[in-house]
Amino acid sequence: MTSYDLIDAVGGPEVMHELMQTFYDRLFDDLMVGFFFANSDKDALVRSQIAYVHAHLGDRGGDYRGPSIYEAHKHMPILAGHFDRRHQILQDVLAEFDVPEPVQKEWLALDQAMRPMVLRQGREFRRSKGIE
Repeated sequence: MTSYDLIDAVGGPEVMHELMQTFYDRLFDDLMVGFFFANSDKDALVRSQIAYVHAHLGDRGGDYRGPSIYEAHKHMPILAGHFDRRHQILQDVLAEFDVPEPVQKEWLALDQAMRPMVLRQGREFRRSKGIE
């Protein structure tokens, strides 16, 4: 399903903002991943994430001008469990907001595509920090 506008598909701009706000509220408060957001501007992340997904899903009507996924996350020690926790929170929020199933599927696939760009595993992370 690629012939749709993401904002319209979720119910309009207000619903999209509420969905993304809920997502980031949960991320910020989560015991497993919340520490990644300790010094982050939640409102800026919400706006940026809306622009990112709107630029990458459906008719791609968004205008994302932020850093690449790799650049935005390369300094973070994100492990597989962290990524999986974030992905589950996204999945839960999309379901709670009754995002249409085909849109959820495409959104979650986009999210999974980011996995190799953000994960830092053992030796790779230690090398990046000059430990090894």
